[in-house]
Amino acid sequence: MYALAEPSARLMCRTPASLWHYAPLLPVSQRRCRITLGEGATPLVAAPRLAKIFCLGELQIKNEGANPTGSFKDRQVSVGISHARELGARTVAAVSSGNVATATAAYAAHAGMRAVVFMHAHAGAGKITQAIMYGATVIRVDSDAPSAVFRLCMDACAIYGWAHLSTAGMYEPYNVEGAKTIAYELFQQYKGDLPDWVVMPVGGGGLLGGVWRGFTDLQRLGLIDRSPRLVGVQAAGCAPLVKALKEAKDYLDTLKDPWPNPKTIAGGIADDILFDGHTALPAIRCTGGAAFAVPDEATCAAQKMLAEEEGLLCELTSAVVFAALEKMVDRIAGERVCCIMTGSGFKELAQMMENAPMPPVIPPDINALANMPATMGERNSL
Repeated sequence: MYALAEPSARLMCRTPASLWHYAPLLPVSQRRCRITLGEGATPLVAAPRLAKIFCLGELQIKNEGANPTGSFKDRQVSVGISHARELGARTVAAVSSGNVATATAAYAAHAGMRAVVFMHAHAGAGKITQAIMYGATVIRVDSDAPSAVFRLCMDACAIYGWAHLSTAGMYEPYNVEGAKTIAYELFQQYKGDLPDWVVMPVGGGGLLGGVWRGFTDLQRLGLIDRSPRLVGVQAAGCAPLVKALKEAKDYLDTLKDPWPNPKTIAGGIADDILFDGHTALPAIRCTGGAAFAVPDEATCAAQKMLAEEEGLLCELTSAVVFAALEKMVDRIAGERVCCIMTGSGFKELAQMMENAPMPPVIPPDINALANMPATMGERNSL
């Protein structure tokens, strides 16, 4: 499929313009089949105020919300749909709570292909609308169990000859390869001096497993001698990774024990099984990492804290990462940490509007401003 070699190592000496900078390390051989919207090459943003709050030596945030449709899923879908194009596919289908659906719809539109997306009960209205606007056929499935929706999608693909584009490596390994490029970019952005910890949200585990395999590639190329310790964060209402690690289960055992009745506001990680547990579990175990589950209340508070302290608005799926930092304080005090912000909060503005208080309205009069309860302390604060 592809091999690691000296030319691959030389890629790490040049700044990437997009994910396809790393084409020799990706499973798409024909340049003409690459379907890209300019995904990848996302910024690494320093977060000094949060670093101080959590007593860290350094905190950086990898902002995957800067991808074309607003999440890291663009990386995976770009590679997956390009592989499907190599195989001659005209229609692609995917299961999603939101981000995979929007990415699949956008990249299919760009490629002139048809997209069918099966969106389960945790899908947010904003993401459904986004997928529809890109022209996908959107089918909402009445089930709280993502694994059941996967079975429906796979059956449809088998019957109708569609290419399966869901980002679950257990079904289609090509579809999760794009996540490896996050590790490659971090290596370059940190100039080879990687942080002690990399923290990310986990649903089915494809991101965690992909980032780990990216660091493993860098080790095999002789560019690093260790991977950062990897941390997976889940919602308390759906935490199969945390459960598997606590009970010392292997991957196949986890598939026999789905999380019952997933309940969380972070719908993007409400996967009842570890679809990529074959890489997610060793990602934690081989790097000496950890996994945490956080309650929804802490997730909401963390979303607001990140926006107010660092000017980054993330979706709730990403906010679990920042909620987990408080749980990790004893382990990470004084150390260098990178958090992966997997998606933009702009996808969830409709949900935020339901809870955000509307600001007062005043006439264009300085006295009216002076009489407001919140008038602002120092005169230069405006």
